[in-house]
Amino acid sequence: MVVRAAESRDTPAIAALAGQLGYPTSPDEMSRRLAGLDDRDAVFVAEDGGTCVGWIQVSVVESLESGRFAEIRGLVVGETQRGSGIGAALVRAAEEWGKERACPKVRVRSNVVRERTHRFYERLGYRVVKSQKVFDKG
Repeated sequence: MVVRAAESRDTPAIAALAGQLGYPTSPDEMSRRLAGLDDRDAVFVAEDGGTCVGWIQVSVVESLESGRFAEIRGLVVGETQRGSGIGAALVRAAEEWGKERACPKVRVRSNVVRERTHRFYERLGYRVVKSQKVFDKG
């Protein structure tokens, strides 16, 4: 398994994996989303045997209230590969990327119903610092 920066050829797999996470997206829409990212964002993929089996998005955030940090915006590993260390490898890549950009911490938000995900992050040394509700409009 190799972790590398995402490339345009990964777009269909990234879209399919987003669907497994509960966010169905067409390859065309995912291509538009990826094209909208800039140098404050990175997407890494885990490739196994030439197949993209997971991805992570990380971004630099400059916050007036809490300062600079890297934030994991999304992480998914294919259903059949979960529990094999791929997610941890992707998180390490995101952490290293954030460190290279002078981010003193990495933050991740996780839906309250994703208890397995919470245990995953806790095993990697993350701790819960607050609970919140997310509001959308429009």
